[in-house]
Amino acid sequence: MAALLEFGPYRLDPRRKVLWRGGEVVPLTPRALEVLAALAEGEGRVVTKEELLRTVWPDTFVEEANLSVNVSAIRKALGAQPDGRPYVETLSRRGYRFVAPVRRRDAEGPRSLAVLPFAVLGEADDTLGLGMADAVITRLGRIGELMVRPTGAVLAHGGREPVQAGRELGVEAVLEGQVQREGARVRLRARLLRVEDGRVFWAETLEEEAAGLFLLQDTLAERLAGALALTLHGAQREALRSHPTDDPEAWRAYLKGRYFWNKLTGAWLAKAREAYRVAVDRDPAFARAWAGLSDTLTMLCLFGLLDPAEAWPRARQAAERAVEGDPALAEGHVSLAYVKLFQGWDWAGAEAGLRHAVALAPASAEAHQWSAVFLAMSGRFEEAGQAIVRAQELDPLSLTASTNAGLLLYLRQQYEPEVEAHRRTLELEPDYAPAHWALGLAHEQTGDFDAAVAELRRAVELTGSPLIETNLARTYALAARPDEARALLAALEARPGGISPYRVAVVRAALGERAEAFAALERALAERDHWMVWLGVDPGLEPLRDDPRFEELLRQVGPQAGPGRGKPA
Repeated sequence: MAALLEFGPYRLDPRRKVLWRGGEVVPLTPRALEVLAALAEGEGRVVTKEELLRTVWPDTFVEEANLSVNVSAIRKALGAQPDGRPYVETLSRRGYRFVAPVRRRDAEGPRSLAVLPFAVLGEADDTLGLGMADAVITRLGRIGELMVRPTGAVLAHGGREPVQAGRELGVEAVLEGQVQREGARVRLRARLLRVEDGRVFWAETLEEEAAGLFLLQDTLAERLAGALALTLHGAQREALRSHPTDDPEAWRAYLKGRYFWNKLTGAWLAKAREAYRVAVDRDPAFARAWAGLSDTLTMLCLFGLLDPAEAWPRARQAAERAVEGDPALAEGHVSLAYVKLFQGWDWAGAEAGLRHAVALAPASAEAHQWSAVFLAMSGRFEEAGQAIVRAQELDPLSLTASTNAGLLLYLRQQYEPEVEAHRRTLELEPDYAPAHWALGLAHEQTGDFDAAVAELRRAVELTGSPLIETNLARTYALAARPDEARALLAALEARPGGISPYRVAVVRAALGERAEAFAALERALAERDHWMVWLGVDPGLEPLRDDPRFEELLRQVGPQAGPGRGKPA
């Protein structure tokens, strides 16, 4: 298959599954892009439906309707040719034909890149090297023509041998560098290496006044884009020069928040919250910092470490500030979508926000993985699976994406594969708390209660989360240790502020106490407990699903309810 396929105003990279119109990325799902590539490759030839199904869905049985849906999406995205004809023609009972002329050309330069944290020489702020890498990652990521590993993926590779780091990150090229502050000036040296053979095919030394740090980043990003043979259009050139903030101190505080956030444990999340707060206090227009603050408040609330009455209004305000500050920032729309879902049970609003985020940043692993979680919560598992696969293609070493991939298996009640998935995640980072938590849930469902208790206790130790303690109480109940389950649950309910009644219901269901479980769910409904959005897919509530009361609860909370319909005031 050719590296690039060009037709009309479009350019398709089949390998990276990206379609451009001019300088803009056209939002299409990975499956639709595979169908488009197969049709364009067969330019002028009838491609049968059977051939397309074999090519795009190998070793998987899917309905022919899936193909029709993807062809329809392609036609809608491409529009008509100048002569009014569609790009894809349907031949009744035979298949499809791509009727536009297709030009084939090899792509120039690498197609995937990791920017490692720069080494800091001499006396300098320890965030300077990470900040330089983050700036380049953000700028190139906004262009959309190159698959760039996100900052979170490269954090652990600072100081590593670059070619080996590139192999581990699964990229074709690595940018490494050194940055040094000397008095009033900052000097930067950067090298671009090909991972295949370690060859240096671009190097640059730049120097600027310390006050012109952002100008130094602009220059580096622009020259790197030239070295990567990226053909930039107006909006893309602007993306290279865009600054998330003009305040260096706000920027450093934001970087600290990013670093703390990636730990995803209680104490580190508290540090992230404070760092993001410093960033937005210094620059109230700093959209990325507002999005980070919203996400941190959301996670603290989900872990049970922050009162929902305090967390949700502040998380919403922060997400709204992010969207207002930079409407093109995908992270802000993701943050606001999840606040709408958890705080307001607004399924339609959340889905619209997540779709918009993916359209804004189709090369963002984060946008795809959080869309996947939402789709799974809605019971749309096939769509969720496609989204999480795309997230992992974009960031193969993302701990969050791999944990969420395991979560999809949990919600589909495929527990043995889930155990293996979480074990692989923990091989990458043994102290990643969400993976211990998820692995505990998987062991619980396979009946390996000793292993489940061990994993959940480790997750509690890392996070301090009372929420995860409710999972531990549930495991005790299933392991025929009801006294320990009730004692732990009583202790949690006696905490100042109590505990989520939804989580109480999950424990009561495991104890076989149906009346108490439904009473807790009714209380969760009245209190608008944010955990209620899991009602339709949570395996922990399986014992209650045959009761008409459960259907009524689901009607009032689930995706079909929608804003303002069938929900309590």
